[in-house]
Amino acid sequence: MAKKDNAPDNFQNLKAAIRNKDIARLYVFHGEEIFLLQYYFDKIKDQLVDELTESFNFHKMNQENFDLQSFVDGVENFPMMAEHTLVHVDEVDLFKLPEGDRAKIAEVLSDIPDWCTVIFTYETVAWKPDKRQKKLWDAIDSNGIIVEFAKQGQRELISWVSRHFLARGKRISNDLCAYLIDITGGTMTALSGEISKIA
Repeated sequence: MAKKDNAPDNFQNLKAAIRNKDIARLYVFHGEEIFLLQYYFDKIKDQLVDELTESFNFHKMNQENFDLQSFVDGVENFPMMAEHTLVHVDEVDLFKLPEGDRAKIAEVLSDIPDWCTVIFTYETVAWKPDKRQKKLWDAIDSNGIIVEFAKQGQRELISWVSRHFLARGKRISNDLCAYLIDITGGTMTALSGEISKIA
């Protein structure tokens, strides 16, 4: 396994884990490229949770409804009529929770059962771990994989835009791709919407 904070390696490792159906037990997803973050989250969800048992085995929490006991139960309870559970915590800044909650979360993240995967996602809330909170940081750093979905470079985006037009039976020149990237700000989320409209 690559060093936990080596973002490019962790992104490649994530792709390999999905390809090999070897999903880890703890991930932190963050970064500017929300399209990629959501894409790879959905890939993991599709692999671990099926539609028939999703209501039992997929536990989603966010800033509004995060509750420590529900989180603990989601991680520790056995899956129902399935092999896996998935716990998704969205936009909750763990390092700003009360000390007792942080200690319990650190304990839980240090011993996630084999059947469970926990994914923390950060889209609008910044992922800023407070490494002075050693217990919680060590639990994440030792047991989890932190994946940054960085904004893609122009070369990668040109190739990506071209493929998406081809999938719709259309062709686009590299110059027009570059123009489209320039006027949309170069995020895949914005580009995806424009490609759909143009095609």
